[in-house]
Amino acid sequence: MKRCKITVLGTLLFEDLRDAYMAPDFGACPAMKEGDVFTTGGLFGNSKPEGFCEYAWQAVQVMASTLAGGGKVFGEDFNIACCNDGIRPVILKLEAVDD
Repeated sequence: MKRCKITVLGTLLFEDLRDAYMAPDFGACPAMKEGDVFTTGGLFGNSKPEGFCEYAWQAVQVMASTLAGGGKVFGEDFNIACCNDGIRPVILKLEAVDD
């Protein structure tokens, strides 16, 4: 069975957007850090990893499930994606791995 390994490649903070729309102490994502690694779980290998941000999961769930199911994303068995936070996005690498 395959699963999807999700590696945090980096976190960003768009300070100009933060300054325009958020409080000055609004920082980078507090939920995930560069180098964190998560692996999907569950009976079919496509469940949200424990401790993974719910909002980031909503952004990558279809790709993670596709890879865990043995499919490809844009013709590849990996993908670079990000969560949908426009001010402090987290960049993620999703890749199919054997269980």
